[in-house]
Amino acid sequence: MSAKNPFDPLGVGAMSMEVWRAMMTTPGKLLETQLELGTSLAGVIARDANAAAEGEPPGGEPVVVPDPADRRFSNPAWTSNPYFDALKQGYLLATKAVLDSVDRAEGVDDATRKRVKFFAKQFCDAMSPTNVPWFNPDVLEETMRSGGANFQRGLQNVIADQRDNAGRPALVDAAAFEVGTNVATTPGAVVFRNELIELIQYTPTQERIYARPLVIVPPWINKFYILDLQPANSFVKYATDAGRNTFVVSWRNPDASLAHLTWADYVKLGPLTAVRVAAEIAGSTDVDAIGYCIGGTLLATALAYLARTEQKLVNTATFFAALVDFTDPGEVMAFLSGEALANIEERMNEQGVLSGREMADTFNMLRANDLIWNVAVNRYLLGKDAPAFDLLYWNSDATRIPRATHSYYLRQMYVENNLAKPDALEVDGVPIDLGRIRLDTYCVATSEDHIAPWRSVYAMTRLIGGATTFRLGASGHIAGIISPPGKKKSVWWGAPSGTANPPDPDAWLAAAPKHEGSWWPDWTEWLAQRSAETVSAPPGPGSAEHAPVAAAPGTYVLER
Repeated sequence: MSAKNPFDPLGVGAMSMEVWRAMMTTPGKLLETQLELGTSLAGVIARDANAAAEGEPPGGEPVVVPDPADRRFSNPAWTSNPYFDALKQGYLLATKAVLDSVDRAEGVDDATRKRVKFFAKQFCDAMSPTNVPWFNPDVLEETMRSGGANFQRGLQNVIADQRDNAGRPALVDAAAFEVGTNVATTPGAVVFRNELIELIQYTPTQERIYARPLVIVPPWINKFYILDLQPANSFVKYATDAGRNTFVVSWRNPDASLAHLTWADYVKLGPLTAVRVAAEIAGSTDVDAIGYCIGGTLLATALAYLARTEQKLVNTATFFAALVDFTDPGEVMAFLSGEALANIEERMNEQGVLSGREMADTFNMLRANDLIWNVAVNRYLLGKDAPAFDLLYWNSDATRIPRATHSYYLRQMYVENNLAKPDALEVDGVPIDLGRIRLDTYCVATSEDHIAPWRSVYAMTRLIGGATTFRLGASGHIAGIISPPGKKKSVWWGAPSGTANPPDPDAWLAAAPKHEGSWWPDWTEWLAQRSAETVSAPPGPGSAEHAPVAAAPGTYVLER
């Protein structure tokens, strides 16, 4: 379908028809799937009908069980009550049949198959019995307990979300947080500002600090304070307490007046400027740098630029959940078909930017059960208030992205994968080749990442020159990175620093020891081994050339 079709801007209908035609061309595969479904459903009916007749919980092994990470069916009634058990298993089997049918369709290219399967799963998630009040034991129990007051509160929440949240179920109680008051509170000052960034220098907490400053480049898709939420989980505070003279880039929330900014502008005005200013303030010849998510992709581009121009401004680089090889970037590719890209670019041409709300909706769909349907059930069927959770507050504080930058990023990285190809990209006429980067790197991925799949992140070990220490944290794109010491159930995998990385990520994982706790202390030790010199902490932020212009967290972070 055309990208101008308002009913199918992502081209899902056309892709689905392609898969359906493939199924009809080889109907035996479809019939095989249906036969498997019928046989499994018969097993479920026999198991639960007997239990219902005897008035007892179902016995024996179920035909199908939810994924351990699927929290929708955690109420004991889904297992102990034969009617709910049959409903649960029937839904899970039907979902499996739908997805298996897509997998078995012959003559469909892999990209189309993955996209159709993603949206098919979105449909199945929407059809879950947990989203229907009379099929959800949690809702039934709360209705009996409250005499139906949950629906009254739910209606009030519907009205509030229509008024305050563009009709979307509110993820968080936004009134519970204020940037600079109870999130982003680490003391510091803005010591540099241009049209795109504010550079924040944080107040040292140690009398002696490492001479080489630390510069952090966060993603600009959200705001920098994911790294400075609360004192207990602030990476910024952790780094400062470890004796680091810590600087963080705070990206501007661009409007249409900055629509012309390119990827090269982000490289030059962002990390290249930040490392130069931080080095000048610290009186150092170079810095240690960190890039998180798309900030890491940008940092890698900047490092390749510095390598080609023979500028030694960065001593070591650390990457948090950052992609430089987009061969398999995960389910986000479902939103990047030709029709979808044309639709995105058409909207950006009209607005000058991609709105933060649209970007947030895309990422929420990658975890629809947790960030859409579970939220809707809690808000509208159970009548619960939105939680006061710092991470969800940050997640809701979305930012806009300039048209030129975002179009380049989607097409050059996701579609063409040009960053992984030597000299396929340029910054101001300087060819970009990641293989020319020759410095020690520390690369962290997370095992359940939906945005930067860890095996794709691992490709950095073969693309960037120098010695790469690879670490795999547990959990997802945020929780696996914001993993301070003392956090419950934290684990990570990694061989001793200096161990060779095999080409195959699964071979690496098979040989990597599992460690209890946070990977943060391991990173601290790794960086300390490459940071011999210490100096007295400066008496105040900035320098004569770079006087403070505002207190942290600055002004750009407050733009909405």
